[in-house]
Amino acid sequence: MKTTNPTKKVRKGIVGIEAAIVLIAFVVVAAALAFVALNMGFYTTQRSKEVMSAGLSQASSSLEIDGSVLAKIDTGETTERPKVECIVIPIRLSAGQKDVDLTPNKTTIALWVVNKFGYTNIYSKSEQAISDLDNKNYDLATLCDEASEGVAIIWGPGSNGDTVLGPGEKALIVINFDKIDANNVNVESYDVIKVEIKPPIGAALTVERTVPASLTAEIMDFG
Repeated sequence: MKTTNPTKKVRKGIVGIEAAIVLIAFVVVAAALAFVALNMGFYTTQRSKEVMSAGLSQASSSLEIDGSVLAKIDTGETTERPKVECIVIPIRLSAGQKDVDLTPNKTTIALWVVNKFGYTNIYSKSEQAISDLDNKNYDLATLCDEASEGVAIIWGPGSNGDTVLGPGEKALIVINFDKIDANNVNVESYDVIKVEIKPPIGAALTVERTVPASLTAEIMDFG
């Protein structure tokens, strides 16, 4: 009669349990490594998306010109020859851009008149940001008078009263050359005017216009 050895059965059971434990350990370790790899992949993807979004925001301008640049001209009645007294540049948010803070020194405005004078920032005083005109008329003479510090950003009708340009709002950048200390240098025919608006986020908006040869009208459209 054949007999079985109970000791062998016990040893076989122990070996089976050890194999199962080793297999479970491999599965757990593999799952942990897979989780780490997936998590790092998701994190890298998210960071790449954020970097690309930030890069696009910095590369594209948050502002754009909203219409024509108008100019107020001294036709020569009070001066020896005609000169540009003031220009008005209408701006708005570019499509898809977020609000832009146009508070002085957060947004800066540089001005050049080629071969005559230039300033890296003429927008640094709180009174240069005018959120409304208290129901005054928005005629060119009034706008130019409001730029008593040389430059002003004036929000158009319907703004919410702050100094942040939001969707649907419009603002006017008014530069009064008579109020800018440029050693009494006049802006005249054929001069090139360059204005650069630099918001806190996004590329600068550069506006360049050449003064026409004939300055016979008091109000002119510089395009």
